[in-house]
Amino acid sequence: MMKKWSVLITLSMAMFIIVIDTTIMNVSISALIEDLDTTVSGIQGAISIYALVMASFILIGGKLGDILGKKRTFLIGTILFGIGTFTASISQGLGTLLIGWSVIEGLGSALMLPNIQTLLRDEYQGKDLAFAYSIVSAIGAVGAAVGPIVGGYLTTFHTWRWAFLLEVLVVVSVLVLSRSIKADLPMEGKPKFDFAGSFLSVLSLFSIVLGILLGQVYGFWLAKQPFVIGPFEIAPFGLSITPVLIGLGILLLMLLFRWEKRQEGTGGDGLFKPSLFNVPGLFPGFFVRSLQMGLTAAFLFTFPLLLQLTFEFTAMQTGFALLPLSAAVLVAAIVGARLTARFIAKRIIQAGFLLIIFGLGIVAATVKPDVQPSDLSYGVVFGAGIGLVTSQILNLIYSSVDEHETPETAGITGTFEQLGNSIGVALVGTIMIGTLMTGLTVSIEDSTAIPQQYKPELNAAVQDGVQLVSDTQIQNWLQTTDADAELKAEIMDIYAADRTQAFKVGIAFLIFLALVGLVSTVGLSDRKLVEK
Repeated sequence: MMKKWSVLITLSMAMFIIVIDTTIMNVSISALIEDLDTTVSGIQGAISIYALVMASFILIGGKLGDILGKKRTFLIGTILFGIGTFTASISQGLGTLLIGWSVIEGLGSALMLPNIQTLLRDEYQGKDLAFAYSIVSAIGAVGAAVGPIVGGYLTTFHTWRWAFLLEVLVVVSVLVLSRSIKADLPMEGKPKFDFAGSFLSVLSLFSIVLGILLGQVYGFWLAKQPFVIGPFEIAPFGLSITPVLIGLGILLLMLLFRWEKRQEGTGGDGLFKPSLFNVPGLFPGFFVRSLQMGLTAAFLFTFPLLLQLTFEFTAMQTGFALLPLSAAVLVAAIVGARLTARFIAKRIIQAGFLLIIFGLGIVAATVKPDVQPSDLSYGVVFGAGIGLVTSQILNLIYSSVDEHETPETAGITGTFEQLGNSIGVALVGTIMIGTLMTGLTVSIEDSTAIPQQYKPELNAAVQDGVQLVSDTQIQNWLQTTDADAELKAEIMDIYAADRTQAFKVGIAFLIFLALVGLVSTVGLSDRKLVEK
């Protein structure tokens, strides 16, 4: 019996470390900022780039599985994941964390994820395959639930570095147990690697997300300062680098689709088949899944940050605070699966988005300067909504295509998922920092307690790059100044109020995304996935 399920155990372990990884980062933000001498924006960038690397290379990972062999590609990805997580564990600065965690580990995950699904399909059939898929999905849910607790415990009582080192041990175990996975069979007529499509895919997505991340520094439209590369200053017509990069990314995406259409039309080996987007209801499914993942990632970035900066929660306390939300996701996903026989998936997904909007609305309403941790418990309503959407959307997507199109559909779905993760975190972080800067500028000018001669200096400090920090960090900074007690108290009050407003605007942005998701469900298929 153990031999029969050894492949499932191996691949489940691989899925577990991929899922648990980001949740550990989310609850360890404050510790990472202190240990690596960086900022909230720096960690936000690391999380966004990690998801961006995955989004850019998941399709490539699936295609390499066809060319090099699924097992070989999976093992290469696992080794890269191990190298990346070890590098992250010994990082002494943000640069090393970006290289190890965001780039190397992100690339490893992109090679592992699409091939986990195909390796399961090669090993099991019928009821065994259905069981294997359900176990891997459950492992993902369990990882999301226990990740904050494990990460919180290690960060609070030991160090966040231990979390990454434990992942290295799991990687070694996966490599040892991988002997149970069948060797790749010799293939006749291997597909050719689509270098042009891969280049356009990576560059287009990277340009869009990088443009969003740079918006808070260089401005979203007009340039606050020119973007400098060596002797060159980039600020065409006074524009920020942000619209330039986003426009370039969109142009490259258009070229990518044109190139892939040509490859499909001539029978060439492309990165994906654009004709899949013509399947009724499939593109809305991709888009809704991307929004759901973006909402989840952005909330799991914003909520722990709110707890750690406003209440100065430890990583352990943050992990426990997230546990009810994770439980709500899991319970709602189970309930949603049972409702499939009674209602069409589209209606369950719409109900999920309504819960998401309601839950976020209550959280936004309770975020105020005198907010208490218990006031934020309505986050479980958001979690229940996410669980309902999650229970239906993937099944609805995969049931829209023929069986032979499932691997390619999974690759495109994975790209949309990680793109949603990346853009969601990048946007919400950028919006919160922008709101904080604007609020502080106005509050400083309006304050009657701040002497006029100090205002230009304070506003200059804000424009140079203010960050979301805790009250203790503000107090420590004020101790280095010659401000009197009254001025220090005024600055503390102003910052706390504007920080609260920044979080409120960030959550309001998530409500907007959820409304877009609700409207987008109109295009989903009306099929019933399971008959009574």
